[in-house]
Amino acid sequence: MLIIGEKLNSSIPKVREAIHNKDKAFIQDLAIKQVQAGADYLDVNTALEDEVNDMEWVIKAIKEVVDVPICIDSTNPEAVKKALELTEGKAMINSINMESARIRDILPIVIDSGCPVIALTIDDNGIPKTVEDRMRILDRMVEILQKHNYDLDKVYVDPLVLPVATDTNNAVIFFESLTQIKEKYGLKTVSGLSNVSHSLPKRKIINRHFLTVCISRGMDAAILDPLDKKIITAILTTELLMGKDRFARKYLKAHRDGVLEE
Repeated sequence: MLIIGEKLNSSIPKVREAIHNKDKAFIQDLAIKQVQAGADYLDVNTALEDEVNDMEWVIKAIKEVVDVPICIDSTNPEAVKKALELTEGKAMINSINMESARIRDILPIVIDSGCPVIALTIDDNGIPKTVEDRMRILDRMVEILQKHNYDLDKVYVDPLVLPVATDTNNAVIFFESLTQIKEKYGLKTVSGLSNVSHSLPKRKIINRHFLTVCISRGMDAAILDPLDKKIITAILTTELLMGKDRFARKYLKAHRDGVLEE
């Protein structure tokens, strides 16, 4: 399970304030803590008034203290280009989809860079309600990427889970989408965790169990809070039970390190 740390996002009030005030110590501490907790990538979102310069400042601050790839979370092509320049292409782009503007502005950057990319099953009509419509969008996206000789092994598809509060079948639809993506294309898959539990109490409980089922369906990556020990415990335990942790080495190491939390 590839862990993409979600904490450096300008939608979080304290992060937004730190970016505005250029509080380097706060940003660096958050980067260090996420990497120490097991983050393989750090998602960086600076969608504020001066996104390009803020993106540059945050990435430079991060690179002073940790050496992990950045997941560039932006719809601004100039911000994405600046981030790729600063990371020397050692990054993931979050994200492309089949919306006209995203195809026009972001897809050429993805193709040119050859970086891994998160691909969302959404188009100009919004997020589909069915597995079949998600797959139709993905079919079109795969066709475009193949036309440009993009390496499909670098694609992480996010079928976009909708809240179970609005339809109790939404998680089931997402799980089935994961299965069909694997069966048809063998592509990697990814998800954030927060949307599934929107508007419900005790959201972290729902998020953890959602992640467990996703892993059992073969999901390869997640955008999450690596500082949440219960989430990390869920990942390690599920991978152990799925036969992905030979001789329970990762689980036992996490136990010795005090990572596991009941």
